[in-house]
Amino acid sequence: MVGQMGPLVQVGRKKTALAFHVFGGLAGGAAIGIVLGFAGLLVRAALGGTLDTVFVVVVPAALLYAAAVDLGVLRVRPITWERQTPGSWPCSMGHYPGIFGWGFDLGLGITTRIPYQSLLVLPLAAFLAGDLATAVAITAVYGASRGLAVVAAVSAAPGDDYAAACDAIQSRVLPLKRLVGATALVIAALIVIS
Repeated sequence: MVGQMGPLVQVGRKKTALAFHVFGGLAGGAAIGIVLGFAGLLVRAALGGTLDTVFVVVVPAALLYAAAVDLGVLRVRPITWERQTPGSWPCSMGHYPGIFGWGFDLGLGITTRIPYQSLLVLPLAAFLAGDLATAVAITAVYGASRGLAVVAAVSAAPGDDYAAACDAIQSRVLPLKRLVGATALVIAALIVIS
């Protein structure tokens, strides 16, 4: 992805292109947050305050499971999609709309590859929050973060060596996976304690 994104941002204004990408991620996250938030409101209308209890039980349990997978304690096949955003989008949509669309696709978080199982808990938490604003906030931050991850990788590429940036990202996947898993454990503990 970075190998394709890097050269794209060189065609136009680099900062503008990267901003479009992050804004696309934010918009994609907000869009899926609206869907999950409305669904959560329907569940809250049906269950009432019970949804808060469900949240406090299900989200930490899901975080524990995902953390165990990310930390390598539980050796199961990860739940993920293998689809990547098509690199042809900028050609078919135009330069900036294609870059925005790419960020939007990443921000949705349901159509592209997800490297860490702990991230799958975010849509669950957004849904079970039972509140539209909370759901949008959770998923919009997630979408913007995915966009910013690409920006960081593209910006860190030495010169125009985007293949080196891709290699650097791949070499850090396992340590980052463990970090995300450990963070999930901490968050699960904080939810249970509070």
